Amino acid sequence: MKKVQNIVVFLSVLISVGLAYISFFNVYQTDDYFWSYTTRKFGLLKSFINTYTQWGGRYFGYSINMFNPVFYDPNNILPKIYPVFLMLSFIGVSALNFKEYFGYSLKESIKKGFLLFFFYTMLLVSLPEHYFWITGSNVYFVPVILSGILLYIFKKREDTGRKIWLYLSVFLIIILMGSNEILALILEGLLLVSYYQKRNRENLFLVLLGTLFLLVCFLAPGNFNRMGEEEKGMVIWLKRIALFGADTIYVGLKVMMVLPLFIKVFEEELKKISTQITFQKACLFWSVSLLPLLFTSYILTSIARQFESILFYFLITFSLIIFFRFEKIKKVWWISLCIVFLPELKIFPEKYAYFNIDFNGENIIMELFTTDLKKYEREMNERVDIIKNSSQDSVVVDKIKEVPRILYIDEMASVKEQETYVNDQLQKYFNKKYIRTKE
Repeated sequence: MKKVQNIVVFLSVLISVGLAYISFFNVYQTDDYFWSYTTRKFGLLKSFINTYTQWGGRYFGYSINMFNPVFYDPNNILPKIYPVFLMLSFIGVSALNFKEYFGYSLKESIKKGFLLFFFYTMLLVSLPEHYFWITGSNVYFVPVILSGILLYIFKKREDTGRKIWLYLSVFLIIILMGSNEILALILEGLLLVSYYQKRNRENLFLVLLGTLFLLVCFLAPGNFNRMGEEEKGMVIWLKRIALFGADTIYVGLKVMMVLPLFIKVFEEELKKISTQITFQKACLFWSVSLLPLLFTSYILTSIARQFESILFYFLITFSLIIFFRFEKIKKVWWISLCIVFLPELKIFPEKYAYFNIDFNGENIIMELFTTDLKKYEREMNERVDIIKNSSQDSVVVDKIKEVPRILYIDEMASVKEQETYVNDQLQKYFNKKYIRTKE
């Protein structure tokens, strides 16, 4: 077990260093400009009201994005350091929980933190949007880190019974319910399970609090404004059922591919947990992952960046179930280790390409050794300079020739294409009537 752990830790450190290096060439993108524009134009309060009533209920995630400092950061400093800060925060918070729950030394806890970071990175559906897009990180990555802090606080509250930990739990639950809908559903499910297992006034209060702010998030007028017209009758329900099946198969298959390695690496922790809870309770915790899968299929959302919290939670809880019944699966850990560095499994047509399974390992390697990251950064900076310094209302710029795999980029429409949201955001930010790329 230790040998396998050391191999994975070594790989995790290499991946961390590689991602940190890639981050040095990161720049602001798409919604980063939009949030900076809205805050400068309307102010924080009006921007918050407009977002909640017209766009969506992620009151915390969107509020963080209102502080996006594009206007005050012409040298792109934040995009270069923020991803590294968040990745280190994830490792640090993970280490904190390993130390608290399993009594490990600081060195061993940090090692476990790197191990968990390896699996988290491999499971990401869209690594660029999750790590290197500031707007995306605030909505999807920051809440995962805060969830780790909440997990630590729950342990301290249980061990000490001090009210300060209850108050901190309340604060974080309110924040997390307004981060993103998927994580909010997982948290609500866990609060319900916690109350089911230990029915006291504090747990009941936390369930009611979570439910209240879950409704604040879900019932935002902006959520309904963004809904298009739906088909009615049996057709829409058949689509929902089919999508639930497809999404669940994708999540289950992707998790199963890395499960032998995960169980081998975290065998000691799984063994300890399995002595403290029953198989039935393990199944109960795992079943929480079905809540967001049901929700996303109901609103007809297929595999995308929001599924990453589901994948991570599914892996952690399902690994315990498999450990109870099929512990010997850990013997084929080497197959999982090989799989995570294979290229994307492209078996679906372009229309359904999001169902193709990719573990990001090959993309990270190719980004480091084949992409001219300096050229990409230079092209992006030159584009911004041209738009910013142009005295014309209409600006046409070159397309980005060096397109990265890992760094986030969404190219805008050309002169012969219809305007996209990327064009619209840049036009608003730079106060231009027309911005396009050359054909």
